[in-house]
Amino acid sequence: MYEAALRNLRTAERFLIEPPLTGRFGGAAALVGDISVKGARFRHAHPLEMGQKSVLQMAIDGRTSPAHLEAVVVWTKTDPSAPGRFVSGVRTYADAGLIDELLAHLQAMKRTTRIEELRSTDRFDLAPSLDGMWNAVPARIENLSARGARIETLGPLAPSASGLLTFSVPGAALSVSVKASVAWSTMKSVDPSTYRTGLFIDEKPELLRLAIGHLCEIGRASLDTISLGLKLKVIRARARQLAPSYPAAETSGIPTEQYLLIQCVREELRLNPDEAMHWYRRARLMIADPATRTTAPAIANHPDALAVWEYLDRSIDPSIIGRTFQLP
Repeated sequence: MYEAALRNLRTAERFLIEPPLTGRFGGAAALVGDISVKGARFRHAHPLEMGQKSVLQMAIDGRTSPAHLEAVVVWTKTDPSAPGRFVSGVRTYADAGLIDELLAHLQAMKRTTRIEELRSTDRFDLAPSLDGMWNAVPARIENLSARGARIETLGPLAPSASGLLTFSVPGAALSVSVKASVAWSTMKSVDPSTYRTGLFIDEKPELLRLAIGHLCEIGRASLDTISLGLKLKVIRARARQLAPSYPAAETSGIPTEQYLLIQCVREELRLNPDEAMHWYRRARLMIADPATRTTAPAIANHPDALAVWEYLDRSIDPSIIGRTFQLP
């Protein structure tokens, strides 16, 4: 019933564009670095607001006029690779045939590289990056999930190349060695001597989850907040959409939309053990904090309910969450 609410927007194949396309969004210059049939990502000089709507223009060699796509900003953040600049993701609204035509044109010009979608599991950013090895060559691990990683190396890696990614977890007697394959690789825009590479890992997910858990405990890893924020927006929108179909929920004294939102988050945590690990760890810390009993007495001893409360950024009264958990 709720699974449709949990589908995020990362279901379309993305294509890396090298070099980036020059364009404009909202009248300001933009460099479009990747594109899919559902959206695009670009770098720019001035901050944007989430939800801002405008037209994304892209100048493409060999075409008589720029491509124009209606778009809305779904996330934005400072560019970690270029201080003082920003990077944003937009949801585009255009005929799929037009996007396919643009991608075919760029592919014929050898300007695109298919990015294998690695985030069937949630991604954790590492700060600072973790030292590791790729086929006995030094590498820096920038983020990690149970099924993939993004690494930085001093040279490019061939598409579909396979190898061994190894690293040790600081402060723990834990070493990781997993077979992986290259999904995409590109030169870093601010440092032409280094390359970023996305790896697909198809073994030992439990070992990687254990490593991520230790890295979270020591403050070296944190859940990717951009993908989390986007996912939560999708869940909230789905709860609003479903609310009119569940009038019976109101008889419990719980607003239908909030009831569905809580149930959707519970299902999200059930389906995604990596993400659940993060929120249940937060819940354990909250149970140990005496302030929790003052702030949320109705769920102070209920780790599952505390995890949902935290996931929702404490935006729902904890007593409502507690009553929802008591319903059949």
